Amino acid sequence: MIECREYPRIPVELQVFFSTIGNTELREGTMFDISAGGCAVTSMVGVEPGTGVKLLIRATDLGSPITIHSAQVRWASHGEFGVEFLNLTELDRSRLGRLLHIAAPRPASNYGSPAAA
Repeated sequence: MIECREYPRIPVELQVFFSTIGNTELREGTMFDISAGGCAVTSMVGVEPGTGVKLLIRATDLGSPITIHSAQVRWASHGEFGVEFLNLTELDRSRLGRLLHIAAPRPASNYGSPAAA
């Protein structure tokens, strides 16, 4: 079965802090993929599907964190969970776009390869 995603996933390794709706305690995790519509996180803290979360993404290339004020856990398994972004401010949407551009894999160049000669 081929999985069709609305947005392409980009592999990353970024520190992320999150809290569940109604709980202000910040938990820590590592984001291991991201797209314009969501991300996947590994964490020692279990989170159930359907849980509302707020995320703070530590993107060092951007200087200050990206805040996702409204997101929902869509799946969880073995210390990992997937989050759908529900509401971003224009500033954070713009910063997320910059992060995706910076993190996106670049196509390999044929320059200098034997096949290009």
